[in-house]
Amino acid sequence: MTWLPSLGDRTGPKYLRIVDALAEDIYAGRLGVGARLPTHRDLAWRLGVTVGTVSRAYAEAERRGLLVGEVGRGSYVRAGARSAANLEMPAPSEPPLIELGVNRPPSGLADAAFAAGLTRLGQSPNLGALLNYETYGGRWAQRLAAARWITGRGLAAPPDRVVLTCGAEHAIAAALSAFCDPGGEILVEALTWPGTRALASLLRLNLRPLPMDDLGIVPEALDIACRTGAARLLYTMPTLHNPTGATQPPDRRASIAEIARRHELTILEDDVYGFLACDEVPPLAAFAPERTIFVTSTSKSISPALRVGVAALPEDRVARFGAAARAMNWMPPTLMAELFARWVDDGTADGLAGRTRQEMARRQAVALRRLDGLAIRMAPHAFHLWLALPEPWRVPEFVSAARGRGLSLTPTDLFVAGRAAAPHAVRVSLSAPADCAMLERGLAELVALLHKRPEPCLAEA
Repeated sequence: MTWLPSLGDRTGPKYLRIVDALAEDIYAGRLGVGARLPTHRDLAWRLGVTVGTVSRAYAEAERRGLLVGEVGRGSYVRAGARSAANLEMPAPSEPPLIELGVNRPPSGLADAAFAAGLTRLGQSPNLGALLNYETYGGRWAQRLAAARWITGRGLAAPPDRVVLTCGAEHAIAAALSAFCDPGGEILVEALTWPGTRALASLLRLNLRPLPMDDLGIVPEALDIACRTGAARLLYTMPTLHNPTGATQPPDRRASIAEIARRHELTILEDDVYGFLACDEVPPLAAFAPERTIFVTSTSKSISPALRVGVAALPEDRVARFGAAARAMNWMPPTLMAELFARWVDDGTADGLAGRTRQEMARRQAVALRRLDGLAIRMAPHAFHLWLALPEPWRVPEFVSAARGRGLSLTPTDLFVAGRAAAPHAVRVSLSAPADCAMLERGLAELVALLHKRPEPCLAEA
């Protein structure tokens, strides 16, 4: 684990400064449950403190309920640590960090729609029927609306092959549980969504990373992995890949589909950012519909609060997927699913997605101006860009230094599948700041930091 606390703006004994930084990072979600902390010796060397200082800090963190230590295995963020960290958080005395690390829809775009939609839903004469247990995959009318919605992505699926879930993560977890055996392998991009890493660990599955180029998965590498391994499922994000932003062109998708067909490989396609794409490339599922589980959700296109996922599956996989989804979470949130279906029917869902694309176009214009001359990769309308760090910057030091300047970034090692070293690049979210003015301030600070040299011992400054 490359966690490096930012201590320079803190006061008090060094070991307590480490604990306070740890609590803050756990509370902010930068360290999740099960995250492994650096060894005492490694963290001491990187901070320029004694091993005893780190040992004392870890012991205090255990006392506070933040960590659990296992002899021979190390120290890990324990279950319930976020609640414990909340109790440790002081009242804010400084301006909040500018968030450049989280991919979420721009603020405020859906507020009025939620206010009006929830009011109409609350006044519906059929409200009582929505307050009870429902069919696990959503009501038929809701599945019909979801099927129409994904048609806009170029994927035709009848409603009996569409299942509604509690967000995309629920759908991905159900697919992994249904179509992978414990101890088995999942093929993934070398850089992958951290949620897949967490789910694989929970389900006792092993990730086998596949080499990538600027267009995504290298087909030849996929073919070799299928011939030399036992994996039967590929998890991939072919459109606006997280974190690199790569999008596979049609010929690359056709190649991957042909390889999957030849090796009887199931494809799990994560299309949560597909609504942002403007090049009209059909989903990978359109190239291999008989073996692809297509997953998307409303969390990026509308709001994280609308916890509705949509899975479109081949006919012979619906029942098995449904059993896994039902076992994990009996049904999607009925009120949210109903609101989503109504918004699909009256055009609100597409309208909100369109507003998001327009806002991202404005934010990308800011980024292009502010980051001119830097090594960035940015696809049109994407929530994030991929920024290569100049020498001598390395990701842990850069993320820590950025925090010292009031900027929050996600450590790149969270995206690494397997044991390979993280690339010297960071994902920069353009969608999370409150508005374009805040984004501009954050990017200006980022550029100023890039033009400095890292300090040899940031924590002792």
